[in-house]
Amino acid sequence: MKRVSIFVGLALGLCLPFTLRAADQKKLTVVDYYLLLPKDTFETPPKDWLQNARVIDKENGYLSITGDGAQPSFDVALFRYRDGRPLLAICQGELEGDDRVTLGFFELGADGRMLKVSRKIFPIPDAWSSGDYEKKYEDFRFELPRHGRAILVRSAKSKKVLHKVTWNGEKFVQEQRDASPR
Repeated sequence: MKRVSIFVGLALGLCLPFTLRAADQKKLTVVDYYLLLPKDTFETPPKDWLQNARVIDKENGYLSITGDGAQPSFDVALFRYRDGRPLLAICQGELEGDDRVTLGFFELGADGRMLKVSRKIFPIPDAWSSGDYEKKYEDFRFELPRHGRAILVRSAKSKKVLHKVTWNGEKFVQEQRDASPR
């Protein structure tokens, strides 16, 4: 009986920190994770931009922040992996151009800071996702969700939705468009 008690105590001692870490991650909001972004993500550190926030929706994991002459406006959406880990999406505009033209993604690193992850996590490229400007994607505008888990890709010219890409807790999945004639 004493051995069983020792075993249970050891098992709890080893597992409890992981459980608490997951529970702590679930309590953190989009603002908490946003403040953990690398200091060079924007023109000045992330904390400096909170005063420009148009929308802070902690419940739905969404921020919308107005830029200035040196920093384009940007939106931030919090997605979660099935195990509770965070994934932040940031959609920015061009400095002297259109809004919502680039997407970036960040995950929580072992050091407790948000780290940039490969743009390949999202199946639809933007004009700069390859590192070089790609003209064929210049018409794409990305719309992060304030509600739900789907990112919309619209045509800047027609405003029509070109692609709908949904986070399923593991990856972004592009919804297939109905090809039947109407």
